[in-house]
Amino acid sequence: MKNIITALDLQGQTELIVNKAVEMADKFGASLHLVHVVAPVGTYIATNLVDPLAGMETALLPNELDLIETHKNIANEKLDKIEVQLKSGEVIRKVLFGLVEDEVVNYATEAGADMIVIGTHQHSGLSRLLNGETSVRILHEAQIPILVIPTVEHK
Repeated sequence: MKNIITALDLQGQTELIVNKAVEMADKFGASLHLVHVVAPVGTYIATNLVDPLAGMETALLPNELDLIETHKNIANEKLDKIEVQLKSGEVIRKVLFGLVEDEVVNYATEAGADMIVIGTHQHSGLSRLLNGETSVRILHEAQIPILVIPTVEHK
């Protein structure tokens, strides 16, 4: 194993997921890729649909571009803090923009990843049905092994 991708939402139990990914990377002498995806804002943008009323493809508005840039900056700051605490081999950080499952799987392919480490929130059945579970969608799309770390959400 040469490359392990760790997809992080940078919320809740991030440390648990990072620790397991570091353990795997150290065990196999692999490079660790810390990846966070900033998702688009808005229903049409997030699902890449065309507005049926306007018949036009969606576009990002200037204030949305500022919001996206702010989210990227915050993500980079959080990844900085995580990286400083790591005592692992090579660490590569990436903040991407798009649909989480698509970006993680595409990045894993481009990086020649041997494994993806992701967390899964233990939502209720209704919440999972409505939101879809990003980790489940990645499981369906990825062509490499995936280590899913269950996390418990605190209410």
